[in-house]
Amino acid sequence: MMRYFFIELKRHLASKFTIIIFLSMTIFLLLHIPFHMWKAQKYIENTRIKIYTIADSAESYKEMTQTKEDRTFYHEEFEDYYFLYQVYNSKQYEQNVSIKTNTEYDILKRELLRAEQGKDLLSPKTVKEIKQEMKWYEALEAKKYIPYATPYDNQTFNFLYLIMNDTISVIILLLALSIIPMIVCSDFEVHTYKYVYTSKASRATIMLTKFGISVILPLAMLLLSVGITSLVTGAVFGLGISDYPYLLSNGMLITADSYLFESIKLFAAVLFFFASILFALSYICKKQVDAITYFSLFIAITYVFLTYRITLSFFRYIPIFYLNVENILTNALGISIHEAIIYCISFGMIVVLMVVLYYRKKDLLVE
Repeated sequence: MMRYFFIELKRHLASKFTIIIFLSMTIFLLLHIPFHMWKAQKYIENTRIKIYTIADSAESYKEMTQTKEDRTFYHEEFEDYYFLYQVYNSKQYEQNVSIKTNTEYDILKRELLRAEQGKDLLSPKTVKEIKQEMKWYEALEAKKYIPYATPYDNQTFNFLYLIMNDTISVIILLLALSIIPMIVCSDFEVHTYKYVYTSKASRATIMLTKFGISVILPLAMLLLSVGITSLVTGAVFGLGISDYPYLLSNGMLITADSYLFESIKLFAAVLFFFASILFALSYICKKQVDAITYFSLFIAITYVFLTYRITLSFFRYIPIFYLNVENILTNALGISIHEAIIYCISFGMIVVLMVVLYYRKKDLLVE
């Protein structure tokens, strides 16, 4: 079995298709470096406009209010927001991030006090949202960290966080998985399947070996592609902060290294599940194009749910929806990350065993 495994692995590693897929994954990831730089610039521009609007509103409300307390509040809001506008408008923006952070925290404290009194704010924030933001600022202060200039900083840890927390990770995963139909279907398409499946090795051994390669090869390509990109971002922009805190949607704080560690474990398990589905489709279709077509339809439906963040109670039992890592980390689906990994591996093994048992003695003749 091991001899056949290494022969098959060597054959597929030498394939031009494998090299093309790997290069596509790596280039796609590297292109997100300039893309994040563009998004960072747009973030600064959009935030500057938003802050100016709030500052202008504060000045208008200050003239309209009659109580001294309200006038004081809106006057302080105007001064702080106008100061932030000047920071965002400055060419030395990155050098002033620390001052900007302190000002933003002061604004939050003032707005929290007013929100708890049941009074209107200039920004549409609830008491809960303000407290969550303050929690993040306090975590930074506790560690004496200055926040990244923008959320789209290309330092390695932040870059990987952005990749794992976006549909980009799904695209990379699918690119890696696209090699599986070649591993299974190539024997049927070049008509060598009769020799392969009538050799000394049992059919179950051959199929399980192919599935092993279908998991190991995409996973290795993913890790190598991400590793190369990490080396580039680290060399050009620096590694960043490994325990930098991030605020998730439910107010939970998680460090960059913890988020990446949990994400990698979950993605490896999801890859195993996806590999089992594509493995089964490849044996059913026996043609690479057909297998990828049906799998793409399967993914397209999933993508709609993931993009619009549609969550239903029964999704907790469907590993496809674990691709949104935050859903698992924040317990939005009602399961822990360890349960999600167990579901992925269990369902994947069931699919593979069903395929192997079904085709163990069934005629594999291609019509």
